[in-house]
Amino acid sequence: MKKWGILFGVFVFMVLVFAVNCKSPASSEAASPFMAADAGSNSGSNSGNTAGSSGGSEGTSGEAATTLGSLVIKMKDKPVTDADQVLVTISSIVVHLADPDEFIEVSDVQQEFDLLELKNNPVPIVSADLEAGHYNQIRMDVVEGSIVFLEDDGQGDFNEVPFDLKIPSSEIKIPVQFHIEEGGETQITLDFDAEDSIKLIKQGKKDSYMMRPVIKVLGVSYE
Repeated sequence: MKKWGILFGVFVFMVLVFAVNCKSPASSEAASPFMAADAGSNSGSNSGNTAGSSGGSEGTSGEAATTLGSLVIKMKDKPVTDADQVLVTISSIVVHLADPDEFIEVSDVQQEFDLLELKNNPVPIVSADLEAGHYNQIRMDVVEGSIVFLEDDGQGDFNEVPFDLKIPSSEIKIPVQFHIEEGGETQITLDFDAEDSIKLIKQGKKDSYMMRPVIKVLGVSYE
């Protein structure tokens, strides 16, 4: 009986040793080399994506720079033949950018001109830098005006006789197609036609004058 007991104990010991040596690798607590490699690969991929996004942002910010050109608007006049002065005051000038649809102010300075002095001497009324693009309109506000005549006093002297000009609508819309090129200069010459703009209104013995500004485009040039 003692002999059989010893044999049984040896048998149990061998079974335990065999069971320990045959333990499944899947139950090992050590990390799988394949899993570690995959994790490294994903990390590298994410890092690459992040770098690419950063590069794109820099490109976008680089494209935000605005290209500019310059605009010069000159004005002359076809004068009234029997007047000594025709004074007009322009308070603001804007231009219309076609795309995107936007009005841009190029002058907010109040300027007074004697139109009769502009016949042979066109005067710059705007000089401004603008975004490159296509433009299709100029608008200006003509807010005040007067016309002055010289009247013979019967003794060989002449006196100035002024009349205020009534202006029913101050905003003048001037359709004109022009481009602003990057680094270039666009020049527009306008004719403020005083003769066509001013009308005499008879009111009994007292005359008055009204102005409906007629402004024509004489030319557009590029330099």
